[in-house]
Amino acid sequence: MKPKRKIIKNSNRKAVAISFFLFGAIALAAVFTLEFLDYRSGKYSFIFSKLIRLQQMIPAAEKFNRELTETLTVKKIPFDFFKDRDGVSHFKIELPEPLYPPLSKDLRWLVEKNRGLYRLSEVQGMKEQVIYLVQVIFEKRLTHVILISKRLAVQPRPGETPAAPPARIRPSKTPRLAFIIDDIGYADLISDQLRELGIPLTAAIIPAAPYARSEAQRIHEYGLEAIIHMPMQPKDPANHHPRDQFVLIDSSANEITALLQNAQAVVPYAKGLNNHMGSLLTSHPQAMRRVLELVKRAGLFFVDSKTTPTTLAYALAREMKIKTFKRDVFLDDEQSYEYSSGQIRRLVQLARQNGRALAIGHPFPSTLAALRDAVPWLKQQKVEVVFASALLE
Repeated sequence: MKPKRKIIKNSNRKAVAISFFLFGAIALAAVFTLEFLDYRSGKYSFIFSKLIRLQQMIPAAEKFNRELTETLTVKKIPFDFFKDRDGVSHFKIELPEPLYPPLSKDLRWLVEKNRGLYRLSEVQGMKEQVIYLVQVIFEKRLTHVILISKRLAVQPRPGETPAAPPARIRPSKTPRLAFIIDDIGYADLISDQLRELGIPLTAAIIPAAPYARSEAQRIHEYGLEAIIHMPMQPKDPANHHPRDQFVLIDSSANEITALLQNAQAVVPYAKGLNNHMGSLLTSHPQAMRRVLELVKRAGLFFVDSKTTPTTLAYALAREMKIKTFKRDVFLDDEQSYEYSSGQIRRLVQLARQNGRALAIGHPFPSTLAALRDAVPWLKQQKVEVVFASALLE
């Protein structure tokens, strides 16, 4: 009789454990469902607004965003913008008093046309300007915060002579900047997305990637610049390094020549080359010199991606009289829209300081979105966006 009671007791424990687990799962699912319904209806949701930070795409808000930037660009009104971690777009606009009424009218019309809510929440008056704070809401969510500074015309006092305009300064050479998008060829039709950005871009194509040949052809047809993104040996031994795809520190001249010839067959319009990975090889003087000798013989320029602070590649290329340049900014070593937007602004600052600057990014959705949204802003910054080949030394 005792064994039978023990079996019944164990069965009861299992039943209780299963019931407890099922009850917990049902309760958790109910909490997530209610939180998600609150989030979708525009109410506060701790899980989806704070923990997960789910950002639901609102087509009307995205359309309004594009139309607003187009309007500001056409009207030649300076602006800056960024998107915060909650997905809210912040615009800062500064304009003279006569331009404010038509812009205000256009802004309200764009919001209402896209079925949004326009809210003028604050007006602050100052001696020489008036600041307006506009909030735009789509689908019960705050999507845009627009700060407009209206400059007032300052009248001279009676008997006071207006200040003479400042002496005209001869403008310096326009700063130039370029974008290289690495790792092209792993996905089809990325070239179409690059063309839609509407700016000069340099596509770095990995020769062994499955779509390398077709993407290289489209890049050329679209009038963009193509270079070879040559895989080189990194320091991390965990990465796989097949000799028929990577340049290794012990690769012979014949092996490197074969890799270059194959790459030029896949990317026939390539004018240059940059390194994919390569933290070990670009730090190795003998191996890097061997590579650059063959790059020079192939008639290609070289861009040092600077995947390691110990790289010697750029210095060696200059020493060997090879046309070259080096990366200044990585757009997406942190994959987020906010980070990439900030790196684009950093690139502009470096171009103004040094006369030219180069950024390298990847075809991540966040990177391409940041570039797309930055294009109207870039056109107002008095910088020239060029192909990477235009920065060579």
